[in-house]
Amino acid sequence: MKKRIERVVRVATLFVCAGLLYALVVKIFHIGIPCVFHEITGLRCPGCGMTHAMMALLHLDFTAFLQANIFAPVIIIFFIISFLSTSVRYIKKGVYRLSAVNTFVEVSFLVLFIVWGIVRNFIGI
Repeated sequence: MKKRIERVVRVATLFVCAGLLYALVVKIFHIGIPCVFHEITGLRCPGCGMTHAMMALLHLDFTAFLQANIFAPVIIIFFIISFLSTSVRYIKKGVYRLSAVNTFVEVSFLVLFIVWGIVRNFIGI
């Protein structure tokens, strides 16, 4: 079990470091990864604005955070809960597979994510 905990900590550390490195690159060079969906269609995908939202969150500017993508808190909370529940399951049982509850939550989130993408383009946010 100790090895599994170490693996989870390493993966979490890797993701946090990658995110902070990306934020540093955005901050220094003022460039981010462009949204391919937006570039091709001219529409905003459900995740458009997440780089701006995360940069605002790093500066504790909650107004700008919500203005960048009002669905950002839901996205962040979903990924944190998903990572934690998957990690706990892996640590306890040594299995990466999702439980039925996790699968239901993931599918529900995906439906909300798609609906948000449609709604944001109809109302222009």
